Amino acid sequence: MFRLTKTSRILGFLGCLGLLVSCSPRVATSFWRIGTPADSTRAGYTVIHAEGKTRHCYPITEWTADPAVDTYHQLHHHGVAVESELMAYRIYFDKKQTIDIYCKRKPQLELATSYWYPNDSLLALGYGDDILRVSGTVGVGSVKYWNSQKMVHIEPVAERSQRIVSQSSTSATIEVAVKGWEIPKSQITNYKSQIVDLAVQYTLRAGHRDMRCNVSLSEAVEGLCTGVQFIPAKSSTHRTPSDTSIIILPNGVLLASWGTDWPVNDSAKYAKETVGLAVFIPKAYAGALVHDKQNNLCLLKGTTPHFYLTCVGATKENHPVATNATEWIIYLRRWAIHLR
Repeated sequence: MFRLTKTSRILGFLGCLGLLVSCSPRVATSFWRIGTPADSTRAGYTVIHAEGKTRHCYPITEWTADPAVDTYHQLHHHGVAVESELMAYRIYFDKKQTIDIYCKRKPQLELATSYWYPNDSLLALGYGDDILRVSGTVGVGSVKYWNSQKMVHIEPVAERSQRIVSQSSTSATIEVAVKGWEIPKSQITNYKSQIVDLAVQYTLRAGHRDMRCNVSLSEAVEGLCTGVQFIPAKSSTHRTPSDTSIIILPNGVLLASWGTDWPVNDSAKYAKETVGLAVFIPKAYAGALVHDKQNNLCLLKGTTPHFYLTCVGATKENHPVATNATEWIIYLRRWAIHLR
């Protein structure tokens, strides 16, 4: 009679556990339209309690709308979102199209439960939360426009759209796009007026905190840019190397930011968060470096540039990859040197 030894049983258990882990989703998307109780017959309908409101929501995979439509307030968490076990990102569905970040205390998927706004009970269980006040900035890795003096949003446009492009247990891609973006001639030196279509796809992989960002333009745009915000965004323009950095690497340009700020206006309930942000632009797509009072930016070259973004919540995460600006730069150098 064949009998399993204790070692065999342990190895078997670990093998089954590994199989279960490998099969479990480690990335997820979140895209919720706000409706009414009449939408209760829709697939996936749920009632969400957040921001002091009760919302009747149903999941969607895409939405295209006229810019006059208040898409921002008709979507729960205001736009499409994607998460891995380590980090979550949402993109505002409005003229800003800015990326905001949600940091995890411990590796797990959370948006299906917290819907971006964890309540006190979930926070007590160790859930993460939104850690960055982006305001009107570039946030981290948003695609914007440089008008030769400052960063501005992608407007006016004929239509805006967001969608979930793909999702598996190990990778997910979301997209923000505009059609008929009119770039005013007055904003460009010695350059004709343009009507341009723009799409940006953001891909997040399981086990990663960083995203790859693929840009697609109907024609090249002089002034398209990305970058990182200063933290806090509204503090003095006199920055020190510990606050923000520009690092030229053999394979591209690394923009980094580090700082501490309240993530929301409620400074009584929420503590300040120390956050590190970074964007890496491969050499082939990195143009001029520019900045204004709130942002460190790099112009993007070509019609199909790509770049990468990442972040860390130094005070939110239980085991952050960096706890100060110096450690953040060391981490980023190791991260960026292998990117192409």
